[in-house]
Amino acid sequence: MPGKTQRKYVGELMRFNKSLKVPLYKVKSVLPLNYTKYDILNLFKELFPYEWNIIKERYKIYKEKDDFLKKVGKKIRYKPTLPEYYLFELQKVKHILSQRQKKLHAINFNETNRLEKLGKLGEETRIRMTKINEKIDLAKEYIQDVEPSYIDIFIHAYHKDGISQDGKMEIVKELQKYDSSKTLEFFQKLNDSEKNSQIRIVAFKHLQSIGKYVKLRKSFKGKRKTYMTEKTNFDMKPLDLFEKIESNLVQNKKSYDIFISHSFKDNILVKKIIKKLNKYNLNIYCDWISDNDFLKRTYAGDYTKAILKRRIEQSKKVLFIKTNHTNDKSNNFYSEWVKMEILHAKSINKPIEHIDFTNSDQREFPLYIYNEEIKELVNGNR
Repeated sequence: MPGKTQRKYVGELMRFNKSLKVPLYKVKSVLPLNYTKYDILNLFKELFPYEWNIIKERYKIYKEKDDFLKKVGKKIRYKPTLPEYYLFELQKVKHILSQRQKKLHAINFNETNRLEKLGKLGEETRIRMTKINEKIDLAKEYIQDVEPSYIDIFIHAYHKDGISQDGKMEIVKELQKYDSSKTLEFFQKLNDSEKNSQIRIVAFKHLQSIGKYVKLRKSFKGKRKTYMTEKTNFDMKPLDLFEKIESNLVQNKKSYDIFISHSFKDNILVKKIIKKLNKYNLNIYCDWISDNDFLKRTYAGDYTKAILKRRIEQSKKVLFIKTNHTNDKSNNFYSEWVKMEILHAKSINKPIEHIDFTNSDQREFPLYIYNEEIKELVNGNR
């Protein structure tokens, strides 16, 4: 491993090892009488699941880096240790496993006190993990858990010569909307090697927000070229997106399984339906999620309508969410937007499915109806 790379890796490893000292100290306080290294491992997994997951992710990242180097005929650099053995090799764990520490532990051991501490630590873990998961869930609120068919086209376009800062940011923002192995790898590579500071920081913050192991790379040394310091506000409007679609750029390459036609008043319901459909590996178009960087309500108009029509054309079918917010008792549309979407879909013979929630409480809709409707939709029995 080159000297500079080795120093960075060793330095990062030492800082990471140091971050585990406090968790291991707490594990030590609740070990059973005649403990083994496996007691340490199991208690660490139980009481510090977030840290354990980071250890596994860290191993996976460096293992993939070595696999890539080996694939291209270069020497491996990192040689990460398997998570279990990594924990056993930590100096703190070796210290806990020493005969002297075991004797001291036996002298001061009290099972009642141990169980009491274990209970408190377990409750602390529960509260802590609830907060962490809530934070991650909030960050992933509008992220679809699917891998879109056009993802390779976007990644390839990002690396094309001559792409502008706006073009790069457009692709980054698009891929932030999906949680998949390819998007994760894409953002990890940006964080590692993208020389533009703005893009690299965006990649870092995205990975960090969704609970992935990541370390922010420092700015590249040496002469700073213009493209390394370029910035964009990416202040886009419907007209910008319309022109991109019509110009046969990456936006024209998108395709969706389902276009959701709905009232924005049903946004909570729509988010639940999208998450449900993602489980069937379906990529969903929802205007205020999929094109949120362009379709701003302030600028809603003819270009917005034209874009929605194009997105319907790029979708395999339309799913109409019929609720008390979309139709009156005579089935007349409240929303001109929904009416426009349905009429356009019909005009081009696009398949239209619907889920009728007009006879249910929108706040707490019957789950059995919801599940059956989605199941029928996915299986194509309707």
